[in-house]
Amino acid sequence: MNSHAMKIALAISLTLNVFILGAAAGAWYWRLPPMLSPQPDQGLAGAAQALEPTQRQAFREILAKARHDAQPDSQAARDARDQLARLLSKADLDRSSIDAALDMTRAADVRVRARIEAAVIDFAESLDPKSRAILITGLASRGQILPREAKK
Repeated sequence: MNSHAMKIALAISLTLNVFILGAAAGAWYWRLPPMLSPQPDQGLAGAAQALEPTQRQAFREILAKARHDAQPDSQAARDARDQLARLLSKADLDRSSIDAALDMTRAADVRVRARIEAAVIDFAESLDPKSRAILITGLASRGQILPREAKK
């Protein structure tokens, strides 16, 4: 092979290698988990976002404890939903069993909500009026426990 042919083969080889390396780097890049920007607290914990840091932390801890204490009821609701799915997938629907599963789900959901709402109200009782007003604004802005504030 003459030197001119060697140079062309080398150029083609280098070009292919660059594309292969680029494809490998691209595949590696897309496998990385996305870097999410930090989100402000969502849900009930976000309602305390404007409170003092110590109050905000206390609120998070109270919510975590209420959720932990409500786990048996949460599990009961999940179990009832699983039972409901099984009942609905049967060829012959048994309406009374379906209604009973719905009642169990609803009752467990209400117990979970009641426990969490009671924890929020207990926390609100511990606040001074100014901090309580901040918490009320946060709760109303999210439409949780209190009605959502009307957009102006």
